[in-house]
Amino acid sequence: MGQIPMPGGWSMAAMWLPMCGQSWPGAAAGFTGMWGAMMVPMMLPLAVAPLLDYRAALDGRWRPLLLTAAAGLAWAATWTALGLPVYLTGAAVAQALLNTPALARTMPVMAALAGVAGAAWHLAAWHRRPVPLRLAGPPVCAAALRHGARLGGHCVRRCAGLTVALLAAGIMERSTMVCAFAVVVAESVRLRER
Repeated sequence: MGQIPMPGGWSMAAMWLPMCGQSWPGAAAGFTGMWGAMMVPMMLPLAVAPLLDYRAALDGRWRPLLLTAAAGLAWAATWTALGLPVYLTGAAVAQALLNTPALARTMPVMAALAGVAGAAWHLAAWHRRPVPLRLAGPPVCAAALRHGARLGGHCVRRCAGLTVALLAAGIMERSTMVCAFAVVVAESVRLRER
């Protein structure tokens, strides 16, 4: 992805705007796919323990491995779906920054504040409880999908601060992704020790 030089001496990622000849819906779909391809593997360590607990709770029920996979797919779909509102927000901010040079000059400070606030919010969220298991009767596959979606929603809310910090620091930056992944792994280890 290219960079667009902005007033204030910083560069905005071009991923927030359609590429030449690309429609806004096409750009949104491309971003959402990229978002899922990046965020699902990065956040997966946080889903492993709850999915293993779910699998253990299903022992003796119909096809526990299949139901756990269905829950995992619903979890991944929830994270992927978050890409659309993230893109729409990012595109709106990008347009505002392109149209308002005075606002663009303040962006490095606003991004730093958002990053610090997001990281603080995420660290404060470490004490939150995991999603409780609710094993429902038939239809079992629908119940597994609902559980996975609830788990995904919980994970998205819990990681909202980390997501904001990641976006503020530059989601396409390799060092940013490595740091975020390290935080996720540390948190997943901590949760598993509970």
